[in-house]
Amino acid sequence: MSKTLSLELEKQFRSLKNVHNAHVDFDEQGEVIAIGIFSDGNRHPKEIKRDVEEIFRKVAGYRVNHNKISIVEQNLEDKSNTKERRIRFITAYQVQKANGVTEGFVQLEYNGELIIESVEAHPFEMDLEYMIANAAAAAIMRILNRYSIRIDQVKEVQMGQVDVIVVTLTVIHRPSGAGSMFVGSVIKTKDLLSSVAKATLDALNRRIDQLM
Repeated sequence: MSKTLSLELEKQFRSLKNVHNAHVDFDEQGEVIAIGIFSDGNRHPKEIKRDVEEIFRKVAGYRVNHNKISIVEQNLEDKSNTKERRIRFITAYQVQKANGVTEGFVQLEYNGELIIESVEAHPFEMDLEYMIANAAAAAIMRILNRYSIRIDQVKEVQMGQVDVIVVTLTVIHRPSGAGSMFVGSVIKTKDLLSSVAKATLDALNRRIDQLM
């Protein structure tokens, strides 16, 4: 049922003005994980989001949490610009599941494709920050499929008057077995999960062309 519903929703979303692609993900219980909408950038994201919410209500019969909707703006006339070959961070969030399990989700976008990965564990098995960093690494590995990424450390450090999230990770080239360590960092914001995912992405984003 969820697959049929997602296909119908995607079809309806793609018919919206200034929208050229859409992706809807449901979990095993039929709950919405994420809705990715790709626009041409010529219409305000808030207007598109309102249309998406209304279509979802009409098709699915209930209102979706607006935080599950991501609007990705793309300049379709500039796809050949290799300088824009960066992975874009979309969102990071957590979902509480049965038996005290937490699932951390990270959404990234690369070349018009929405990439969603998640890691689940009990709080006593893995800190939430480490869970999010590993989810971000799993999403990045979908793009850099010749590499294995291991999260070594997620740490908060104080630098002057600001707190900084620092992520260290090891990247191993699968064919050769050669490995290198990278470090990424961002200033910590109120959205801790997004800060952790962005720091993980920061470790590799400037080197994407070298690693492809």
